[in-house]
Amino acid sequence: MAERRFCRDLCLARGEPVAGLGPSSRSYVLLHWPRAHWRVPRFRSHLMPDFLGKAIQTANAAGIHVALVDGDHIGFTHEGIIRRSVTAEQAESLLLHIADGGRLDGERDERVTIICCTDAKQDPCCARYGFATWKALRQAADPDRFRILQSTHLGGCRFAASLLVLPQRARYGRLEPFEVEDFLDCVGAGVAYLPAYRGNPLLDAPRQAAEHAALSWAAQNGVSGEVSFRDVAEPPSRENSLAYALAVGGHRLTVTVEQSAFAVNTRCTTIESGGDPAQVMRWIATAVVVDSRETQ
Repeated sequence: MAERRFCRDLCLARGEPVAGLGPSSRSYVLLHWPRAHWRVPRFRSHLMPDFLGKAIQTANAAGIHVALVDGDHIGFTHEGIIRRSVTAEQAESLLLHIADGGRLDGERDERVTIICCTDAKQDPCCARYGFATWKALRQAADPDRFRILQSTHLGGCRFAASLLVLPQRARYGRLEPFEVEDFLDCVGAGVAYLPAYRGNPLLDAPRQAAEHAALSWAAQNGVSGEVSFRDVAEPPSRENSLAYALAVGGHRLTVTVEQSAFAVNTRCTTIESGGDPAQVMRWIATAVVVDSRETQ
């Protein structure tokens, strides 16, 4: 019998980077729903009333990602505000209120929230890789500082384990259990864990790739500080190429990014079907040039 292939393993073997997939959702709602009851699509999960499923769809359409989560019994979370218990009717009302631009009132949870996709109903990679990473996070994290949850699909099954850090809205991919302690140290200090970092959630794909390259250069050279974009540095030298002027830790950089094609199986089912993988264009940093002048 042939050994089973996973889309995450193919993604890694093909060298597709985790950084540079574009911005995150504008906000996230976490709704407690037992993992055993998750279904695809999530708004048709087991025992979920139709009216609540429709409210989830309304919030999604408004740019709000509603994740079903398990791992504690806090009923509803939005932007750090929690409701410890909610009925389905209350959850519907809160979702529609937030989708209409409202804010959630209630108790604030000051901990960093880390949600890890373990959605086996969505893709085997999320169960195989996501569950192992979630378990390692639960064992390593201080519960007074971190809230660690299992989650339904976060996007990017081929980057399992896929994670989201709130309130920063920072996404991570391919986080292995052995990396968890370093990851928690970085997240707890408010800095990106670069080996798994998917990029600034506010930036588009090419700028995420450029930012990641600048942060990597800074880490390699003992430079600390946030990356700021000064502008597109110069006209592209050729088609599908961009050069950005950035600053980090008092240093000026020019980062060139170019588009490259990757064969992609977005989910394991695309492997099982036997069809050809999709071709996806991704932005890749190809050069980092340091300006001798320091920033002011």
